[in-house]
Amino acid sequence: MNFLTLPTLQNSFAIWGSGYKTQILKSIDWLNFCDIFYWGDIDVDGFKILSQFRKYFPQTVSIMMNQDTFKSFEEFSVNIKNCEPENLSNLTIEEHTLYYFVSKSGKRLEQEHITQNFVVENLSRLLE
Repeated sequence: MNFLTLPTLQNSFAIWGSGYKTQILKSIDWLNFCDIFYWGDIDVDGFKILSQFRKYFPQTVSIMMNQDTFKSFEEFSVNIKNCEPENLSNLTIEEHTLYYFVSKSGKRLEQEHITQNFVVENLSRLLE
């Protein structure tokens, strides 16, 4: 739903897709010259996909995948099977900390539970 309600952003496009299939984008050379923002679920898979994507496009910046976002919407998180965190070498320290937390605690916060106002506010800050 968030993809469908993404506000219009000048000179921008959004890709919504199949998670781990991000490797199909790695051969699109012109993406190397773009600012790329990644927004995934705050869960183990969301961070693994971010790390994978950043391997191809190291300039990628995650948005709304931080402790503040998780805390703001924690009441909507669900418990899933916890797991031992892997070493994801393409995460920032803050991302790795949250990845470690969701791995060990078995928490998952899907994008759909983040309010549209919060999304618009965060996207607007990117464009300032």
